[in-house]
Amino acid sequence: MVRSKRLVFFPLCILVVVLDQLGKLHAARTIALGSRQAVLADVLSIAHVPVEAGAFGFLAGWPPGAQLIGFALLSIVTTTIVISFYRGLAPGEFGSAAGLAAILGGIVSQAIDRLRVGASVDFIELGSVHAEMLPAFNLADVAITLGVVTLIVELLATEMAARASERPRP
Repeated sequence: MVRSKRLVFFPLCILVVVLDQLGKLHAARTIALGSRQAVLADVLSIAHVPVEAGAFGFLAGWPPGAQLIGFALLSIVTTTIVISFYRGLAPGEFGSAAGLAAILGGIVSQAIDRLRVGASVDFIELGSVHAEMLPAFNLADVAITLGVVTLIVELLATEMAARASERPRP
């Protein structure tokens, strides 16, 4: 039986979107806009923070319509790139398929936010409720980050294995 990368890619992509959207929905229904509530003492809080700009202030200060167009184009381009990389994977490349699925799930979920409310919605904060030490984030951000890390680890492991097989044995 040939195991397919699809067994990892599609379910994980859908799982990321569903979990991220459910988290955002829960935050919107239970937490006042701009507020946060401690979940685990001074370690973890649930927040309800809309973020109009992208990561590192990308497109900050742009008019809302221009931001929507900019993020829509960015989503289309990155989705196209992820899908083209996915299509180039061998059927058994489950690690890379999982990394790409996490990235695509994050992209899709963030795009849903932009279309639905005109901003990304962050709902997770680390640190004290009374201190703003770290920025809020969401599961889509986590998925994209873990997807990129997974791809880097896969690339390095593949490269190291290839180099090891080329070395002469003593």
